[in-house]
Amino acid sequence: MVNNMRRKRRRQKKTIIILSLSLLMVITVGYAAFSTNLSITAKGNIKKFTIEDYVKDGLFAFYDGIENTANGHGAPTDTWYNKALDLNPSLATQAQSTLTNFTASSWTNDNGLLFNGIDDVVDTGYMQEALGQQITFELVITNKNTENYHGYFGEHFGPDDIFTTNHNSGIEIQYHSETLRIGYWSSGDGWCGVTLSPETIRNNLTNKKSDMVIVFEFQKSVTVYINGTQIAAKNCPYTFNPATESNFMIGRSHPSPNSNRYFEGTMYNFMVYKKALTEEEIMQNYKVNKQRYDLE
Repeated sequence: MVNNMRRKRRRQKKTIIILSLSLLMVITVGYAAFSTNLSITAKGNIKKFTIEDYVKDGLFAFYDGIENTANGHGAPTDTWYNKALDLNPSLATQAQSTLTNFTASSWTNDNGLLFNGIDDVVDTGYMQEALGQQITFELVITNKNTENYHGYFGEHFGPDDIFTTNHNSGIEIQYHSETLRIGYWSSGDGWCGVTLSPETIRNNLTNKKSDMVIVFEFQKSVTVYINGTQIAAKNCPYTFNPATESNFMIGRSHPSPNSNRYFEGTMYNFMVYKKALTEEEIMQNYKVNKQRYDLE
């Protein structure tokens, strides 16, 4: 009798275990299917960013490779349209910039403008309205050459020196002794800014498509972000007085056409704001660029 009861209990325990395992399997399979469905649904609902999703407040200039492609940049052209005029029609600035020494083949298949490091430059004309006491530059680039004095962009003043023989106020973004100097010259004070090390350049910029943001708050600081993350900052109390007659160039940081200070690499877009973007705004633009330009 006792043995029968023991056998009955064992069978009941086995039944309970089997039912529990079966229920667990049903729950697991059901959850997996539900989770997969959620994943597929979420993926299908991912927002597709457009230029309308960039921060518009303060936007002064915006040269976009994708939009320029849509406008037929595969054909020979000598202009790069300023899309900021579409996003902010109240701007009273030039509608386009001049592409100098480029050819139709300078436009890449992934919507970038290829700079040869020899003589390619984009002349934006006068950008004095933007060059106030706060200014933000944002660009998506793939950097190739880090030799001395190859520059990204800058405002140019005189024919002999970086900005003038007296180093009047001017912006400098160019390589120097295998580092990247990002800052500005101030009349009577000198240069102030950040210097990115060769390791930082290799890890973040060289042969990689990256989003770079440079925030100038003159008499306060220079801050650099790459792919939405702050990588360098410097307190800069120097004043900044932009010239009234200079052209702003993309792809060169020296006024002399005979100097080898041209950018070598690919530039996908270039944005200028008449204000200091916040970290939230920088992240917003990065998310748009990450999707639109397929950043790593």
